[in-house]
Amino acid sequence: MSKPSAFADFSQLGNPLWRLQHLYWIETKSGQMQRFAPNAAQLRLHRGLWSRNAVLKARQLGISTYVALLMLDRCLFTPNYHAGIIDKTLPDAEMKLDKVRFAWEHLDYAPPGSDAAQQALAYLGGLIKQRSGCRRKQEWRPVTDARTRLGFSNGSDIRLGTNLRGGTLQLLHVSELAHTSVHAPWRAREIRTGAINTVPADGLIILESTHEGGRYGVNYEMTVQAMENNAKAELSPLDFRFFFFSWADNPDYALPGSSGWSDALGAYFEKLETEQGIRLSHAQKLWYARMERTMGAAMRQEYPTTPDEAFSTGNDGAIYGSQIALLREQGRVGADFACRSDAPLYTAWDLGMSDHTAIWLVQPYGGQIYWLDHYASNQLPLEHYAGIIRSWESRYGRIAAHLLPHDAAHRDPHGQSYVESLAQEGICAVRVVPRTPDVWRGINALRGLLERSWFHRRTLLPRINLRGEKEPGGLSCLEMYRCAPAGSGGALRDTPLHDAASHSADAARMFAEALTHGLIAPLPPHSLRPRRAKM
Repeated sequence: MSKPSAFADFSQLGNPLWRLQHLYWIETKSGQMQRFAPNAAQLRLHRGLWSRNAVLKARQLGISTYVALLMLDRCLFTPNYHAGIIDKTLPDAEMKLDKVRFAWEHLDYAPPGSDAAQQALAYLGGLIKQRSGCRRKQEWRPVTDARTRLGFSNGSDIRLGTNLRGGTLQLLHVSELAHTSVHAPWRAREIRTGAINTVPADGLIILESTHEGGRYGVNYEMTVQAMENNAKAELSPLDFRFFFFSWADNPDYALPGSSGWSDALGAYFEKLETEQGIRLSHAQKLWYARMERTMGAAMRQEYPTTPDEAFSTGNDGAIYGSQIALLREQGRVGADFACRSDAPLYTAWDLGMSDHTAIWLVQPYGGQIYWLDHYASNQLPLEHYAGIIRSWESRYGRIAAHLLPHDAAHRDPHGQSYVESLAQEGICAVRVVPRTPDVWRGINALRGLLERSWFHRRTLLPRINLRGEKEPGGLSCLEMYRCAPAGSGGALRDTPLHDAASHSADAARMFAEALTHGLIAPLPPHSLRPRRAKM
């Protein structure tokens, strides 16, 4: 390697931001090579980095690219520095390690026709490769270059996986924790209790994710905690700092043109400006309108304008997701209304003797459905749930009827039915809902009721299971209730998934089916203007 004739002054080499802005090459979305120049979102994150960071973002803002280069930079310029990448799948993690490998391999790259400054940067990059790598077949390579690990001669390395529990890391990048929280919640808990604890207080953790799963899961809990931390006067090294990057932070998300958008989107843009102070250009609004045509209900999950939008969306295949998202927009979720003394109360159940049991407390009146309370647990005897009913009656008043699924009338090996067992506990006003042959009839009946529903803030509260862990509240279960992915376990595309969310969703469906079967007084015609319950 020959030294260029006009070698520049690299007195800035001790500045990490200068190195990020001058040394590393990336591959753009269009497949073109370019020297990395941090965009506004990447710069804001870099300048605000704390020891613990929780990043909620829209798609394609370049945060993972920035973190990949930050990892490489710290490994190259800090001896014995250990970094780790965790992603939702191993191939996804490998793609992030490929960004690191690409930047290392092109440290000494100078494009054809480069000026003296570019040649000088390439010369410096070559020196860095010689210092940190080893020579193999006329090329400088990392000392260790494997599928799941890159190692350098100064003792630093980057490794990856879907969970990293062993050893100590100075920098941990956890990508798409929200996806893991929804689709593999046990692994999300392992990441929180295992991998995160491998990073000391003076290390660096960056959690970055596009959110899914609504207001439930490890990612939601950690993100909300970080949001609350931002209000503190002072953060400890173990406190997470919150960052939010909207789609509007990307200048590429704009379209030229003079066409418009729907009245509904116009009202949405106006609400953003008047209530959030977010002013979008015509080009940004046009881009959003065109993208929404493609993305549909997933738009506010993949490209949120505010954090609350990201939290208010369900996951892919959500059965009641669009209905509940609309209820949130209308202010019908998380309301604080009182139980009416002049309208009957009902409970709706999904049963399990020692398995999962879920119960809703519901009051229909004035053409509306008011979901007052929710309870769910598992591995508990029937008398426990009877105690919950008695506590509700002492708080809200007498319950007119308890709506149980058809199998409540079946007798156990001892010749006793669930209905008879409840009667022994003093719960007698039981109505057994006939079995509906097609689950989608019940689902569609509940969808119709959701249009006129209100959910009390109590139904949003998470519950604590027998292990002391938080699990989703009633409303979160409705948001998370979804179809199984096509082909998973042989399931058809339109098969509802039987998981932690399904029990509370089935209990809510039981109320809708009871109404269909005439077990509840018919509701008045649908009112176009819902009435809020009196306080």
